[in-house]
Amino acid sequence: MNPVAERLIEEVDWSTYEVTIGPAVRVGAALRGLLSSSNMQEASAAWDELEEFVFSQGNIYSAAEPTVSVMLAALTEDQPPWRSGRILDLLFFIVSGASLTDPSLQERCRSRAREGLWLLTRWALTHDGWGRDNALEVIEVVAPDRVDLIRSAMTG
Repeated sequence: MNPVAERLIEEVDWSTYEVTIGPAVRVGAALRGLLSSSNMQEASAAWDELEEFVFSQGNIYSAAEPTVSVMLAALTEDQPPWRSGRILDLLFFIVSGASLTDPSLQERCRSRAREGLWLLTRWALTHDGWGRDNALEVIEVVAPDRVDLIRSAMTG
């Protein structure tokens, strides 16, 4: 597992954040499970502990904010496709969501994702298929003014 992402998970007091059912005490373990998954089944099992908790049907919860930073840290190292697809999906669902209880949460999550814009750009430029497409989807949400520039670099 990426040591920077692991350290970020350890440094977050997840109990101070919320998910759909209350305190986010299991999110750190779920993220660790995703980032250390060795196959699609393990990644899917970890995903099941994040989907409908950190985000649910377009809603995001406060645990989404530190999750963005952990996912970006994970992308600083190459990831197998079963893992990178889930990492980028998680980022997309978070930055696309909104909070019913905290109107500023969406912008805070997007701002964190924008801090990793050039990392997401590198991912889009150096990968193909699902990984590239998912990175571009995240970029389209957090930096729509940059997506055409990035797409032109991909074809140029």
